[in-house]
Amino acid sequence: MDDERVLMALIQLDDRLGGLEGRLARLETGQNTLEGGQASMRDAQARTDARLDRIEASQTSLRVDLMARIDRLENGLTDIRNDIVVNFGAVDAVKRANDNTREEMRLMGEQMTMMFRKIQRLETRVREITGDP
Repeated sequence: MDDERVLMALIQLDDRLGGLEGRLARLETGQNTLEGGQASMRDAQARTDARLDRIEASQTSLRVDLMARIDRLENGLTDIRNDIVVNFGAVDAVKRANDNTREEMRLMGEQMTMMFRKIQRLETRVREITGDP
């Protein structure tokens, strides 16, 4: 009877080992699946890193292009400002010349008026001297 119990215990142990082997096989399958998922995640991470590198390179290129464009616009704006300053200076010079010309014309008008009066007085005196009406 002891042999039978031992035999029964061995059979039960063998059944349990069979169940454990099945569980172990499922665990190994799960581990292989997990390792495959990790490899897939590593590949996805590598692709993400590559995309990020391309984005950083594009961002740097964009920054350089924008700074170059800003510099060109700033130079254009500086040229426009310089043109405005030069034109204001030219307008001021023309205005001063115009004002001077106007003043000269006024002075000339006064001189001509004085000369006209003198000529009229002279004509009057000549008429008085010559007796012309």
